[in-house]
Amino acid sequence: MAKNEQKAENKGIGMLLRQIGVLLQEQGVQFKPAAYFKAAKVIEDLPQDVSTFKSEKELMELPGIGEAIAGKILEYRETGRIKALDDLLAQQGGISPDLLMIDDLGPRRARVLQKELGIQTVADLIKAAEAGKLRTLPRFSELMEKKILENARNVQSRSRRFPRKDVEDDVAKLLKTLESIPGVERVEAAGSFRRHKETVGDVDIVVIGRDTQKVADAVAALPIVVRVVAHGGTKVSFDLKSGLRVDVRFVQPDQWGAALLYFTGDKEHNITLRKKAIQKGWKLNEYGLFEGDRVIASKEEEDIYKALDVPKIDPPKRTGNLL
Repeated sequence: MAKNEQKAENKGIGMLLRQIGVLLQEQGVQFKPAAYFKAAKVIEDLPQDVSTFKSEKELMELPGIGEAIAGKILEYRETGRIKALDDLLAQQGGISPDLLMIDDLGPRRARVLQKELGIQTVADLIKAAEAGKLRTLPRFSELMEKKILENARNVQSRSRRFPRKDVEDDVAKLLKTLESIPGVERVEAAGSFRRHKETVGDVDIVVIGRDTQKVADAVAALPIVVRVVAHGGTKVSFDLKSGLRVDVRFVQPDQWGAALLYFTGDKEHNITLRKKAIQKGWKLNEYGLFEGDRVIASKEEEDIYKALDVPKIDPPKRTGNLL
C-alpha cells in the first residue's frame, strides 16, 4: 500500500492522535491532550512500521501508549477511521481535519478561517495567506500569517505527488540495483506505482533479504539518491533528488505474498479483504492469513485470494470496494 494511503501508518496515525489531543485541549479536558501528543510522537518516531505491532498488548509495551490509544490505533488499521476523532470533529462544528494538520493553527483559528473565508483545505489556506487575507481576521497578525503559511507549505510538500512517467526510470534503476545485491532473493515495487496510478506520492519496494546495511550502502551510492533517511531491521528509507521518498521493506520468504498484497492495494481494497477474512473467522495482515496462530496462506498473493474465495485481482484494479 502506498505511503500517502498508509505509509507504515506512523505519520498518518501520529497526525490523527495529535488531532485528538488538539480537540480535547480545545474542550478544556485535562491531562488527556498531553497523553495523545506524547503518543503521537512515539508513533511518529518509531524505527519500524506501527503495523508490525499486531495487538493492543504489543502496542501498550511502547512508552506512552495506553489501552485506549492502542485501541484507536488498531481501530484505524482495521477500518480506516477513528470514531472518537470523527465525534470530536462533529462536536466542534465540523472543523476540517486538513486544517488541523497545520502547526500553530489550532481549532479556534481553523473555525475562523472556515467561517470568514470558507477555507477547508491546505491549498485554500495557502492561497488566502499569499493574498494577505489572514492578517485581517481576529486572532491573526501579519507575523502569524507568515508562520502559518510556512507551516501550510510544509504540509503541502509532504503531500506532493509525482507523475508516474517521471519516476519510472528512477524506480527501474532502484529495482536493478536491489536485485544485484547479494542475499536479496525477490524485489518488487508496490503501492500506487504497482497499481499504475498516473501519479505517486512515494514508492514502496518489497524485498526478501536480510542485510539492510548492504541495501543502504548500495542505494546511497546511486547518483539519484540524496540521502538515506533511516535504516533498521525491517526498512530502509531514502530520498531521491526529485524529492520522491522511497521505502524498501524487508520481509521473510514465507511472508512475501501477504506483504506484497498489503502494500499494493489501496486502503478500501485492503479493508474489504480483511472483512472477507473476518467473515470466515480469520485474520489478514501483512504477515499472512491466519486462523488463530495457524497460517492459512502467506507465501504468494494468489494463495490468499484463493483461500478467501476471491478471484485474483490485477494490481491496477486493487482500488475501492470491488468485491
